[in-house]
Amino acid sequence: MGGRHKRPMKQLSVTRAVYVVLDSFQEGIISGRELQFLVSNKTGKDPYHSTVLGKARDYCDITGAEMDCIDNKRSLYRFKPGVFKIENAIISGRE
Repeated sequence: MGGRHKRPMKQLSVTRAVYVVLDSFQEGIISGRELQFLVSNKTGKDPYHSTVLGKARDYCDITGAEMDCIDNKRSLYRFKPGVFKIENAIISGRE
């Protein structure tokens, strides 16, 4: 007792979390549900599947990455990284 209180770690916004997760991906197959789970772990929130996929499309538009649906029923996507990563870029507007 009498110890220091730890500050809670700042949670990422859904947008930032999607960008961080996709920045770390290599080329391959990703499930929309897996992406949603990874984003949820980074944000501490439970974002809608459609929200996460919308942010992923935005990421692809910005970076030149490709995320093509290969199985709509199972929400599977073929991901190919873009020319650059967003990393710690400042995102303007609402995240």
